[in-house]
Amino acid sequence: MPHFKTHRGLNWYYEVSGSGEPMLMIHGMGGFSGIWQDQKEFLHTDFQVVTLDLPGHGQSSWMQLSLIEMAQDIRQILAHVGIAQFSILASSMGGLIALELYRMIPQEVMRICFVGSIPKFAKGPSYPAGLDISKIHVLSQQFDGDYGLILDIFFRSLFTMKERHDERFKWVKELRVQVPLPQREALKHCLDLLEKTDLRDRIASVICPLQFITGTEDYICPRAIMDWVAEHTYNARFDFIDGAGHLPFLVENKEFNRLLEDFLLN
Repeated sequence: MPHFKTHRGLNWYYEVSGSGEPMLMIHGMGGFSGIWQDQKEFLHTDFQVVTLDLPGHGQSSWMQLSLIEMAQDIRQILAHVGIAQFSILASSMGGLIALELYRMIPQEVMRICFVGSIPKFAKGPSYPAGLDISKIHVLSQQFDGDYGLILDIFFRSLFTMKERHDERFKWVKELRVQVPLPQREALKHCLDLLEKTDLRDRIASVICPLQFITGTEDYICPRAIMDWVAEHTYNARFDFIDGAGHLPFLVENKEFNRLLEDFLLN
């Protein structure tokens, strides 16, 4: 299996599949490269897909990196693969990394699709995002207890009740057990990044085509904040999947893939 050690010494796991226009897929907190399995299969005839495990997730080693440092490392991986221009599909916290990549190399990023992703995840004055800072702190403290149980409860909370009773959710649960749990310190660091990161000024400077795919029942990215994003972005389209939660590409995969394809090929 391919690993790449960057200049700072972190051993990243990545995969390359398909052929055509390069597409980088970045998962969010608690995920791993395999969560994009359905999208990789859907796009493989038209796109060269690069997926990777973030630090401390999946098969990548752990080192505490800032979002900027993660973006720098990913840029090294893309150069190693031989990719110059590419599109990005990013879930949740992965969208913050995508914005940092765009800041570094805007001429190389062709388009970005954000899934359940916003430029600031913590609630604040006049910013009705879905994560309360006090709850972020509680979750971080809970990770010091029965880590596996708390992680499972958190993961389930990202799906609606309807999604959790869908046959696809059984597949999602089976997918999760294929890799080790993300490292505890990695998730605690992710929570810290979600609390403190504010890239609202960054989103307004992006001029490449953007797509935001959001579940209508996503408590982390409520409609109010997506309306705010719409007012502060250029050249963006917004698609909502009715009844879906924070990770619509996993359960509502057919509708998600249709919306993604429409954005990529038009």
